[in-house]
Amino acid sequence: MAPRTALVLAASLLALGCFGRRGPTTAPMPNIIAHAQWETQPRLGYAADATRRNLKAGDSLAFRDLTIGVVATAVDSANGSRNDMASLRLARGSERDERMVREGAAFNWGGYHLAIVAIYGPGELGAGLVAIEIATVASIPAAVASSDSAGGAALRMRVPHRITHVTLHHTGSAEPLKPEDDPREKLRGLQSWGARDRNWWDVPYHYLIDLQGRIYEGRDWRYMGETNTTYDPEGHFLISVIGNYERQEATPAQVEAIANLMAWAVSRFDVPVERIGGHYNYAQTGCPGKQLRRYLEDGTFRRMVLARLDRQ
Repeated sequence: MAPRTALVLAASLLALGCFGRRGPTTAPMPNIIAHAQWETQPRLGYAADATRRNLKAGDSLAFRDLTIGVVATAVDSANGSRNDMASLRLARGSERDERMVREGAAFNWGGYHLAIVAIYGPGELGAGLVAIEIATVASIPAAVASSDSAGGAALRMRVPHRITHVTLHHTGSAEPLKPEDDPREKLRGLQSWGARDRNWWDVPYHYLIDLQGRIYEGRDWRYMGETNTTYDPEGHFLISVIGNYERQEATPAQVEAIANLMAWAVSRFDVPVERIGGHYNYAQTGCPGKQLRRYLEDGTFRRMVLARLDRQ
């Protein structure tokens, strides 16, 4: 085949989505119920040059020229009070430091502000993990940079990211979502719980879907989502289906809404369809539940996305 002919053929295949990429046109954004129409409170936090991760003992996190490692954790539940500590190892260039830091403390080191947001003990969601947030001192408000307390949801950093993956979750509620349930009340409960119990500045997902396939705006997609596991959600466009899909079937309207939202994200952020996945692909979890995993594992969602892009 002549070189010019090969180039023309490759360009045509790419435009048709045969390589898992979008064509020149962005898929339409589905109708969205705005955050302000369901929220308990507006989003909190500060945009910053930052990152956040859940680390277990032996894990380390590199951010810019800083590396932080969790050597060990100590959980003290005596007399019903908590006095949890994390042993940290810090490195920046030739600088080295080791220190014991209490849960909920914050400190500055080497031009960075480090907050030990939580240390989760036995019986807690995320047991054995240390939630650590790091921001450059120059990128955060002076009041935050000078604080020796990690603080709550209002002091969390919004971590900017570039979308590279489209990842499906479910909220994993104890009970399935029922037709008579109010999805907005479920979202308000998730937002309140996340702020109170997990120190999250907003719900952890970018968009959420109810039984009728209605799509609700969650966390601003320009910023990294949250997880209770060890995977790194930076770069992941997080779609969550309200309910428990180990225990309930997805409705046809939900499947359509998921595919529409995935198609928009794939085309808007130029994500290969091979990077459509589920939470379980990146962490030890069953999320988004067996009733949604099957659509990922048999290729249904990828085929539906490609069909939508081919119609553009």
